[in-house]
Amino acid sequence: MQRLTRLGALTLACACVGNMLAEAARGLRDAFNTDFLSSFYTAADMLRHGDHAIYCSACLQAAAQRLFHAGPAVFSFQYDNPPLGAWLLQPLTYLGSQTALAFFLLASLVALGAAGWLLRDDIRRTPNHILIAVVAFASFPAAMTFAYGQWDGFLALAATGAYAALRHDRQVLAGLLISVLMLKPQLMWLVPVVVVIAGSWRVLYGMIVGGLIWGLSSVAILGWPNTVLWLRQISPNIVARTGLSLPHVLVAFGATSSLVVSASVVLVVVTAVALFAARRWLRSLELERLLSLGLLLSMLAAPHLLSYDLIILAPLIVIWGRSNEFHALGAALVLSAAFLVDLVLPMSWAIVEGLALLGVAFLYCHDIWSAPASDLADPTRRLGATLLRVGESTARDAGSART
Repeated sequence: MQRLTRLGALTLACACVGNMLAEAARGLRDAFNTDFLSSFYTAADMLRHGDHAIYCSACLQAAAQRLFHAGPAVFSFQYDNPPLGAWLLQPLTYLGSQTALAFFLLASLVALGAAGWLLRDDIRRTPNHILIAVVAFASFPAAMTFAYGQWDGFLALAATGAYAALRHDRQVLAGLLISVLMLKPQLMWLVPVVVVIAGSWRVLYGMIVGGLIWGLSSVAILGWPNTVLWLRQISPNIVARTGLSLPHVLVAFGATSSLVVSASVVLVVVTAVALFAARRWLRSLELERLLSLGLLLSMLAAPHLLSYDLIILAPLIVIWGRSNEFHALGAALVLSAAFLVDLVLPMSWAIVEGLALLGVAFLYCHDIWSAPASDLADPTRRLGATLLRVGESTARDAGSART
């Protein structure tokens, strides 16, 4: 029976890794349908040639047609990320388009490897933890970041680095690293709310520095008029389609873009009030758990969230496995299973992943709510608990010596 269990685990791990590699190959094969070429690479090439109109959809499409000699039907994307993202990709525009995509995907794989290395102490604990890491980082939805040439592999590394920094009590560095996710602000927009209510000011300082870097770099790269244009013309259509967050579920019932955004705002307000009411409990949590809670709540309330964004939860799931292997592995498997179910549903009703994300968030909150006092973040409590255990052990040893 144990051999069969190991064989099943090995088969599952191989299926996840094989699927991720297959999605990377698919991205290379269908290169001109990836976000990397139609948006990121094109915007970077425009910046390299002094064209700052990267947030003009028609301009981006015209530039793509000049670059790739492709018809207008192929390109329907708009560049929505901060300008610093496109600016950093300028060196890749000296390469051919498909070569640049291959380099980008390879760098994404390396980023995931680096994230795994940062979590090596967790992953090497038991074979179960190795399986949890593989199923989390190479989940079926996470693999879509390679199919579309998305940023999320690098963002997962930044989130993992933030967790690692928190473990070494480098809170400002952790805040700076988590601010990298401002490349896609919807992935972390409630993290500052959680941090402020919990009173983790050093983490907040790091996030503020990161936010200033994003903001000032935008003005430096584009100038003030084009930066304002970005804020005004980010595509409103990104929220008026199905996705994984709770507001996206409303799209299946005919919700408009404005209604989805309104639902996101309402969720943020309700969440902030609930967190403030539970602030004493919130302040008792470890910083790693605060970050995890902020990421989960951000995704649940996001106005725009797609399958590949779930890779950001991979480090959360791996760390979760330290306290509850069964729940962590179950969370990773449920997200992959929900992705497969959504594949066979009509696009307008592909909401199973959103419900699965809600279930994962509920289970995680249940686990940290019911965590024993020894897991609390207060250093004095931890020290007291440690001294108490040492004292009890010393007393037992002394008693044994007398007998």
